[in-house]
Amino acid sequence: MLRIAAIMLRELKKRGVMEFERLRGIVIRRVGGDGEITFLPALSFLYLMGKIEYHAENDVIEYRAN
Repeated sequence: MLRIAAIMLRELKKRGVMEFERLRGIVIRRVGGDGEITFLPALSFLYLMGKIEYHAENDVIEYRAN
């Protein structure tokens, strides 16, 4: 899960904001089947740590630099 979270943070730092499905696709391409299984738990982990914010109206994930 930490590997997936690290991939997500790296991509979000580059772009700032990404669509949910685009980020999911990047993770799955880089990691394979494990990426699909671990994507949501890693996303939840980053949210709980205050590193990301989810905007439902646009279905995007925003990197939060704190």
